[in-house]
Amino acid sequence: MSDVARAVVIGLSCVVLAGCPKKENADADASAKAEADASTDASAKADAKAEAGTAGATFAGKYVVKVGTMYVPAEKDWASVKFKNDDGKLLGEGDLTLAIDEAGRVSGTTEGGPIGAGILEGKSDGQTLAATVRRKDVADDGLTGTLVATITGDKLEGTMKLAEFNAAVVRVGTFTATKK
Repeated sequence: MSDVARAVVIGLSCVVLAGCPKKENADADASAKAEADASTDASAKADAKAEAGTAGATFAGKYVVKVGTMYVPAEKDWASVKFKNDDGKLLGEGDLTLAIDEAGRVSGTTEGGPIGAGILEGKSDGQTLAATVRRKDVADDGLTGTLVATITGDKLEGTMKLAEFNAAVVRVGTFTATKK
């Protein structure tokens, strides 16, 4: 076999071998893309279905605030840090309301009890809800923090992590609310 013929055979072999996987990869890529699109569509439909039950809903309920704890590391860099939680301040029960709009935005209020007049703002995906707790009047030195809840049918159940403006008082809260 001449050198030219050998070069042609090797060249054609390379083209054939190099061309085959690309077609398979293209088919595999198209298949993977179709599966991903179907999964995204199914996920979007599931999210829409989950949100449909709570979108436009208003919930009302009660919360209970108890003494919380704060962790201070024992390492020497933290040796001078002292934390004394006032165990008698800002404890008890109060009322809260939460509303979820069509876009999943959460708004609400707290009234009475240890949180006092507070504003709740956050987001819901139809199954869970997360919000911040802030003061209506920033000068009242009340509790602020975060709220997280699970949505089960017509009921919200959740927890709050709260602190006074200077973190001298740390509290945890639990709440339940039902759809109005």
